Amino acid sequence: MEKRRIEILAPAGSYASFKAAINAGADAVYAGGPKFGARAYADNFTKEELIEAIKEAHIYGRKLYLTVNTLLKNNEISELPEYLSPLYEAGLDAVIVQDIGVLELVREYFPKMDIHASTQMTITGYRGAAFMEGQGISRVVPARELSLEEVRMIKEKTGLEIECFVHGALCYCYSGQCLLSSMIGGRSGNRGQCAQPCRLPYTVEGEKKYYLSPKDICTLDLIPELAEAGIDSFKIEGRMKKPEYVAAVTAMYRKYTDLYMQNGKKGYKVSSEDKRILMDLYNRGGFSAGYYRQHNGQNMIASDRPNHAGVPAVKVESQKGRLIKGKILTDLHAGDVLDISGSYTIGKDQKKGEAFSMVVQKQVYIKQGSTINRVRNESLITSIHKQYIGDSIRQKIDGKLTLEVGKPASLKLYCNESTYTAYSKEIVEQAQNRPMERERIVSQIEKLGNTPFVFETLDIKMDEAIFLSIKTLNDLRREAVSGLCEALSGKYYRKTTDEKKEKRIAAEVIEEKNNTYDQFKRKENFSYSVLVENKEQLSAVCAYLEKRETENIKIARIYAESNIFQEDIPGYIEKLKKKKIEFYLALPHVFRKGSAERIEKCISRFSEKELDGVLIRNWEQYTLLCQLQFDKKVISDDNLYVFNRFSKEFMKKAGFSEFTAPAE
Repeated sequence: MEKRRIEILAPAGSYASFKAAINAGADAVYAGGPKFGARAYADNFTKEELIEAIKEAHIYGRKLYLTVNTLLKNNEISELPEYLSPLYEAGLDAVIVQDIGVLELVREYFPKMDIHASTQMTITGYRGAAFMEGQGISRVVPARELSLEEVRMIKEKTGLEIECFVHGALCYCYSGQCLLSSMIGGRSGNRGQCAQPCRLPYTVEGEKKYYLSPKDICTLDLIPELAEAGIDSFKIEGRMKKPEYVAAVTAMYRKYTDLYMQNGKKGYKVSSEDKRILMDLYNRGGFSAGYYRQHNGQNMIASDRPNHAGVPAVKVESQKGRLIKGKILTDLHAGDVLDISGSYTIGKDQKKGEAFSMVVQKQVYIKQGSTINRVRNESLITSIHKQYIGDSIRQKIDGKLTLEVGKPASLKLYCNESTYTAYSKEIVEQAQNRPMERERIVSQIEKLGNTPFVFETLDIKMDEAIFLSIKTLNDLRREAVSGLCEALSGKYYRKTTDEKKEKRIAAEVIEEKNNTYDQFKRKENFSYSVLVENKEQLSAVCAYLEKRETENIKIARIYAESNIFQEDIPGYIEKLKKKKIEFYLALPHVFRKGSAERIEKCISRFSEKELDGVLIRNWEQYTLLCQLQFDKKVISDDNLYVFNRFSKEFMKKAGFSEFTAPAE
């Protein structure tokens, strides 16, 4: 088994969650700032908190990644350099991006910072991943719908780090491709404002259920397979979750990842108690393993409820009036909350197997034999707080204190490869009466209090019968600790980008906006493009073109979905060509296993004169066309988002003939 460390990447929607994640063993934390993150309604960090968190993460030898994973308009992207500059200077480890314009800007303005391709980019294969690698991406978060085999292929075919979700909420749609929230509520998921319509009930054939609400994923059992597929970072979803959730889930994946790395696959087993803890924290009618082992399945959907379902707590045996009696299915604790009549809080500890009784509100009836679930385990929450959400963990450090008469005292601290030496302002004196005792000196120097450190060793070299004031010792300790913190975080500091660039970008955005407006005003004659999804629609378009008597509506181009070419249709194309209408093949929205062969076969069916170009919907298709040396026009569809001048510039460099404006 290859010996390597797999990163545990935890979410932080707040500074409290960041601290909890670090305490629980996260190697890295991803967080959003006050702008440009895909969780606009999380608490998120202020700029000052982000800078502090970056420094703190580095003191502990951890990393912090910033989510800039939304689509930015021109006026917004002009603010990005100023927004990122202080974070870049502080040593921000990476940004997670969706917008190719953001990728273009970060690559130019902040060249020493890693860029991660968000799952919002919908990378579904090694071709798209390889293309992004060529654009400066160091890590890819592929679509969550991929199987382990597809993830393994990306790892084998590229030099990228692979980051995959292992626990938490799952979207119904491919991330980055969903317009449902935007279309029905005006809140764009691609702009960080998803209203989560997939968690709403819908009625189908008279039955109202949560048909679009997937269960959360839990992959503890799959850790050996995930590791063997080459995944470098296990990502936990949950920037909207509370610190105790973040801490407990992070600690659980830290525990079992380390267990696998130490002992291998043989004998690897997850305890039922640990699975129950995760269920107690949050589950939507149980967990699924996501798409790693299966393509789709009804067992992945939590159709009965969209929120925390809890765990079975009481089996109802009878109800008389408002009095319910039953049997306790799991240990209950004072403060536990049962999901009944809104909620019911347990007043005292009760053991599994004991009789249970409670009085419910009027007009509440619970069927005999049904189960009441616990939705809050107070004892579990309390234990998490005690273990992870309080005092910070401590870095072990070594120290060397030197006290020589006639010289300033010195305290040298060591942590990992960083050191710092502090010197006292006063010199060490020969004691006139009562010399300082070694024990007292040790006691003062080891008072590290709320600092990030604890002494593993403290070596003291001192002359006999010396004197130095307690205040001086305390000041020496404080300066040494402060200096070591700066030494640990300071090695990540960078020089900021040229200010002239930041001023230039704002001017360029204004110029671009004005040019676009002027071009729009000059446009008098519009032409239309028509997308047909089947043979019947293509036939209808051709019939319309034969009968039309006016040129007011000019159709210049036909896009035909590639799946309609299972039948012979050269006659239709011939009719279009006679009317000087361009004909384009529209490739599938999603590129998965077997797509390359189908696309290549489909393109090869057309003669040199029949096909004017293709409409593509993902980066896998773009790379495939480059490999095929396709020499006709390539146009990007609306879901390869061009939201700003930087993304427009990116598409131009990539060789696109045209791009389609986003639907949003």
